Amino acid sequence: MMDKSAITQIQTLGSAPVLLEQLAKTGFPVAALPENFHLHSLEPFMPQRNQFRGTMKTSHIEEFVNYSIKYEIDGSQCFINPDVMTAEAIFDLGTQSMPGHCNHKAHLKLKPTADFQELKDINDERLSQKVLAEWIEDFSDNLQAFERDGTTIDIAVASAAIRNMTFEHKRGGESSVDDFSASQSEYESMAIRTKEEYPMPAVFKFTCIPYHGLSERGFELRMSTIGNQTLVLRIKKIETHVEAMGEEFKGIIIDKLSNEDAKHIKTFIGQFAS
Repeated sequence: MMDKSAITQIQTLGSAPVLLEQLAKTGFPVAALPENFHLHSLEPFMPQRNQFRGTMKTSHIEEFVNYSIKYEIDGSQCFINPDVMTAEAIFDLGTQSMPGHCNHKAHLKLKPTADFQELKDINDERLSQKVLAEWIEDFSDNLQAFERDGTTIDIAVASAAIRNMTFEHKRGGESSVDDFSASQSEYESMAIRTKEEYPMPAVFKFTCIPYHGLSERGFELRMSTIGNQTLVLRIKKIETHVEAMGEEFKGIIIDKLSNEDAKHIKTFIGQFAS
């Protein structure tokens, strides 16, 4: 008497010819194998790999471009994402009629320079007078200081003015009465002063190369106060700067991969997921 597993196997073998006939009609290389078959790659035992694969990663535009030009083949494509300052070249993407495996790539991600990273770190941070004055002195080569009316202040004088700031608090009350209503309010105000010989800085301009390969850029920072003896620097129109840097990055990559040396690489704005 046959057990259940033997009956199931007979039924499976009986339907195998029909299954193989249908697989032949798909036009794709598909094979029907028993479940206990395990595939093993013989590539480690061959003198060469089956195909070139790997990802080259860099933060330098020139290295990315040089590698892309060296390994480009027909069907190579580059995808640029200016929002995050990245670009990826896929060399074996292939064509619609002969698609590749997308195993050989080059990835570029720009890193902020040390000066730009310092600027980003201090943006919108709450700082004491001492910390801000020392930061201004450390980055005096990058900075310019201005009064509220736009008059330039020597950067050493601006640092001294911040060190000598005083914060004066004032409390008071206001009331008003008219024919139909009455109101009363209390207020608290704070005046910031520095020694008479020091002009008060209101705006700083920080100039640096933000990313290697991009042009130098000037960032204006507005100084303000929060609470008692707390100073804040905020980058003005930071979103505009980010957008402009992304456009510059995109233009550089497209320009360098559109010359005569890069004959096969097509550039696109976006990301490719295989």
